[in-house]
Amino acid sequence: MRIIRTIPYFNWGLFMAVDSGKRVRLSAMFDAAHDYRLLLSRGYPLSHALNMVSQHYLLNEYERLLLFRCVHSSKYVHETTRKLFCPNGENLSSKVLVIDFYNIILTILAMIKSEDVYLCDDCLVRDLRGSKIRSGERELLDRVFNTIADILANYRNVFAEIIVVADKNVSHSLDDVREFSNTLRKVSQEARVTFILSPTPDSKTVSMATNSVIASTDSVIIENSYRILPLTTLALHSMGLKPVIDFANIFGYTCQYCDSKSQTC
Repeated sequence: MRIIRTIPYFNWGLFMAVDSGKRVRLSAMFDAAHDYRLLLSRGYPLSHALNMVSQHYLLNEYERLLLFRCVHSSKYVHETTRKLFCPNGENLSSKVLVIDFYNIILTILAMIKSEDVYLCDDCLVRDLRGSKIRSGERELLDRVFNTIADILANYRNVFAEIIVVADKNVSHSLDDVREFSNTLRKVSQEARVTFILSPTPDSKTVSMATNSVIASTDSVIIENSYRILPLTTLALHSMGLKPVIDFANIFGYTCQYCDSKSQTC
């Protein structure tokens, strides 16, 4: 994925309201993001760096979580953006795609509900909504599944196998992952689609990460991965949406999206 340098466009003197009812102070987040990355890049422990910056800028709980989710060390960002994969003729050693199921679908669900999502400094889109499907949201899952299927349909000749890994402990997880797998099979007939229900889905995904292309925004999984398919970022682009805050832009660069026609990134 190419990165293009640019200039941050936000009016950093303002604040904005977010889904949780909290206020995010843009000027504080701009300064806090730079200081937090600097501390991480200098080797400070994550918790120590987060506490220092949060206390200095008097960050509220939401601002602190946003910093934790969306800002990383310079080394992490460099390594992650090099892993971001768009099918562009690259000769992959693995033709297997592993999807971190709930991690991916909950962020895309947030997009469909017009909830706040953020383009983080590693060019991956994340949300702060939590890890559970809420009451009344299950009826929207078809739209989520079809959104992902439409994206993967553009690259149907790239992957020979798609493995969906889901948390066995989530209510209705078997029904969810089975329906999603069936949706993928309709548009990815060239690929073998299977699913795995695991009580430890993160560990299961990590165990396959070095030999597969991974669709996840989990930082631990990403660090252990060979290639990352930025599904949430592709979904944001395909739906014509913009992130509430573009953290890449804060640091002076622009994330480039996969282009399904030119197949470049």
